[in-house]
Amino acid sequence: MSQVSSPSIMFVFPGQGSQYVGMGSDIHRQFSSVREVYGRASEAMGFDVAELSFQGPEGRLNGTEFTQIALLTHSVACLAAFRELTGGAWAPSVLAGHSLGEYSALVAACALQFEDALRLIRMRGRLMSEFGRGQMVAFRLDLESIKPLAEARYCGIGGCNLPDQTVVCGFERDLEALMEDVVARFGRAKAGRHLKTEGAYHTYLMIGAAERYRPYLDGVALSAPAVRVLSNYTGDYHANDPEQVRAALFFQMFHPVKWMSGLRRAIDDGVNLVVEFGGGIGRDLPGQVHSPASRKPNLEGIMRKAYASSGHRGLYMPAINLASLEQAARTLELLHSAASPDPVWVDERHFSLHLPVHQGIADEDSVGLGMLVQELGLKRVVETEIEEDDDSLLTLKTYCDEGIAAAEPYLEVLVGGETGAFLHYRGEAIRRELAALRERLERPLPPVRAAGGR
Repeated sequence: MSQVSSPSIMFVFPGQGSQYVGMGSDIHRQFSSVREVYGRASEAMGFDVAELSFQGPEGRLNGTEFTQIALLTHSVACLAAFRELTGGAWAPSVLAGHSLGEYSALVAACALQFEDALRLIRMRGRLMSEFGRGQMVAFRLDLESIKPLAEARYCGIGGCNLPDQTVVCGFERDLEALMEDVVARFGRAKAGRHLKTEGAYHTYLMIGAAERYRPYLDGVALSAPAVRVLSNYTGDYHANDPEQVRAALFFQMFHPVKWMSGLRRAIDDGVNLVVEFGGGIGRDLPGQVHSPASRKPNLEGIMRKAYASSGHRGLYMPAINLASLEQAARTLELLHSAASPDPVWVDERHFSLHLPVHQGIADEDSVGLGMLVQELGLKRVVETEIEEDDDSLLTLKTYCDEGIAAAEPYLEVLVGGETGAFLHYRGEAIRRELAALRERLERPLPPVRAAGGR
């Protein structure tokens, strides 16, 4: 996404299914704020949450009650590490969490105390496991296509994660019949995929669990969110009234997760930078048993598809382990350095430095060039733009060399006057041009003029 130097940020938190043995172990070693989060969680829960998260056993970690404790703690810990890394310089305008992640979002919004959230989701997980029934299947079909078939088999909609992906819940025999119906209507490619859960979450099969959960929910203090938080139940922002927030969390247990509706609302409201905290998916790489570094973010694909379907451009970055947290901090520092109000012309030339990011992350070369602009005191005369790597590659192929295979930084110089030509510099030529520009500004020549004064 181009020109995100003044981003509107959304922090997002994943839900169940993102847990793995080893999560949080890397940042626990590195950050005192993370050790504090895990200490508070262990004290509130009465067992060592760090030990369960880092060492397992996997069977216990995957039990719904313990999964939810471990994931919420890891999400809050990643956020704490991020704030420690960035000095709290980046604040979101929107918070969102998928299912369980909604509780992490409410903690981040200061609407719910961390320890209270842990106690709630522990009981929530226990009741969902004990009283929940049924199974969940994800279909690569839109809601309008799958809903009539699902209801004919007494199955309910559990979530709308993407325009072309719907989660359906029901008893095993009903889901098997539905899958046969889908194959007959749409072909085997749309047959659906079973999800590993202990029940048919977010449907009528969770009403018994929700009824037993309500007294615990009623007993917790809630505050008005300090930042807008998306509600899974409504697909819109939570109200400022804490009692309405409480009711939305109750109804969330047995109503579909309107994830895509919420994302569209945030994107339409101008969110153009998304940071994901917590969890991870994938498998351990060879030689990296229980290693957070081998995991990928849970919500990345959904976020990218949400932007693609919306017609808007957005930048996404994960902050789910030590490596991605450090990369996110560097990229955000680059965004900070890119803020260049009212760029000026120098000798009838306008300079813009274009820095590509891949999957929301800037490489060392881009970060180094962004820092160089600051070190040389060129922030006012060099406009820095952050671009997705596909955009950078297209420009390079068009104006420099069709044979270029990968995106890289480039310096674009617009020559004013009657020429109106564009010049493009790559590699070391960028550093030479920036150094020459610095020398030019140190010479007593006619003053530069504002970019709008042509």
